[in-house]
Amino acid sequence: MKLNVLFSANNLRLWLLVLLAGLAALASYWVLEIVRSHNPGDAQAVRTRLDYWVENFNFIKMLPGGQFDYRLVGTKLIHYPNDDHADVTLPVMTNLNPDRLPLTVRSERGVVKNIADQPNNEIHLYEKVVMNRPKTDKTEHLQLNTEYLLAYPDKHTMQTDLPVEILNGDTVTTGIGMKANNDTQQMEILSDVYSIIPPRNDHKPNK
Repeated sequence: MKLNVLFSANNLRLWLLVLLAGLAALASYWVLEIVRSHNPGDAQAVRTRLDYWVENFNFIKMLPGGQFDYRLVGTKLIHYPNDDHADVTLPVMTNLNPDRLPLTVRSERGVVKNIADQPNNEIHLYEKVVMNRPKTDKTEHLQLNTEYLLAYPDKHTMQTDLPVEILNGDTVTTGIGMKANNDTQQMEILSDVYSIIPPRNDHKPNK
């Protein structure tokens, strides 16, 4: 009568290798979990890793009829896929739509949000923000200075909750917070408004 031998020498070595491999895998998982528990930011770092960057970029938004709407340029753009935002160095945004007043806004850095959802694009501008509107036949030159500005380029509006300084011709106006709409050509300072208006020289010299 023959007996089946469950643990021959070869089988025993094979089972030992399988057991050691399983223990090694379990130990690796255990060490990884310890590292993750002590470094919770590591997993977040992977999720927030950039997926592309562009240097000296020039983005132009087109209207359905083929007209230019606005341009956004910068020295560097870094995109992060986790929330579809991009960090921009030295951004400059310019209105190109001939149906609206020309505007140029620049700052030291910016963040573009909702890139894939263009109607809801947000451009956050930080540090030494300057908005310029050149003089026209109907309007004086206008310059706005602030440290933060939120622009909705597809809605043609912008706003801030920080102090602003507005130079409109010879008039200087300061205040806290601002809302502007390039469709209606209206700008509103929200609080603490103070203006310096130079005297007008209406006196005509004697002949």
